[in-house]
Amino acid sequence: MKILVIKTSSMGDIIHALPIVTDIKQALPDAEIHWVAEESFKEILTLAPGVSKVHVTAFRRWRKAVMSTSVREEMARVKEVLRAEQYDVVLDIQGLMRSAMVARWTGVPAFGYTWGTVREKMASLAYAYKLNLPASLGAVRRYRMAAAQALGYSIDSVHPLFALKATAEPSLVPAGPYVALAVNTSRDEKLWPEDAWVKIGRRLAGEGVRSVLFWGNEVEHERVKRIAMGIPGAEVAPRKGLAQTAACLAKAEAVLGVDTGLAHLGAALGRPSVGIFVSTPTEILKLIGDGAVQSLGGVGECPSVDQIWDAYKSVTGEQA
Repeated sequence: MKILVIKTSSMGDIIHALPIVTDIKQALPDAEIHWVAEESFKEILTLAPGVSKVHVTAFRRWRKAVMSTSVREEMARVKEVLRAEQYDVVLDIQGLMRSAMVARWTGVPAFGYTWGTVREKMASLAYAYKLNLPASLGAVRRYRMAAAQALGYSIDSVHPLFALKATAEPSLVPAGPYVALAVNTSRDEKLWPEDAWVKIGRRLAGEGVRSVLFWGNEVEHERVKRIAMGIPGAEVAPRKGLAQTAACLAKAEAVLGVDTGLAHLGAALGRPSVGIFVSTPTEILKLIGDGAVQSLGGVGECPSVDQIWDAYKSVTGEQA
């Protein structure tokens, strides 16, 4: 059986969808799983051994010149390749107009969310088979239930398992033990105060543990440099691809991060992880991984340094 999963973005959402790969392989060992992802996130799928092929879209780039000849030709090539695959099952768990369009490109009747549960209502009209799965289920469970219902197996007694493998050269290999700090996120309201990060980093340094910080653009670079300046022995990782960054996370003693893709990736890689949430409803979105994790805070809540430190000690199996 050849299966196509459409989950193109964002980074955290793709990570939360990856347990379906393990689920499918356990239920249907001979299944061939392909995935559609935006070009910025295609490297994430290299971490999932069960995904045999990744088809790349570039809607974020295409929409800037959607009527240009080059973009239209690029889109036509993706459509041609997808249709030639002749999938047995197409599952769109993105639920947007653009992902529904990709599902239609395959020429195969697709599974997707109902009108009442899809993110963009009109997308539901593109699906032949409707899945009534509200977002209130939480991202990981919703995606897993979508695949289970589409393919006819049960996940009720099965804990989500990512089973990721980070085999690339790490973006940074510090001397000695280190903790990865994911301090940046796409929206400022999700940020934890810089002075709080410095205090955590100093506590880590006091126990002989380095802090490694990551960045994705110049604004984030300036932020991590400011924070690192206040932490003895802290290192700022170079900007590398997601596969190399994942390899660095995979070797960390722990990952501490705000609601951002890197924090979710660290948890998915099985590292002891603490999520710091200050504007995210943790009842539907929190860290889930193959190791010990804790998620603190929530909408309108800002966890204290002491709370995060205690959580760090807990997930790493130490006494606070």
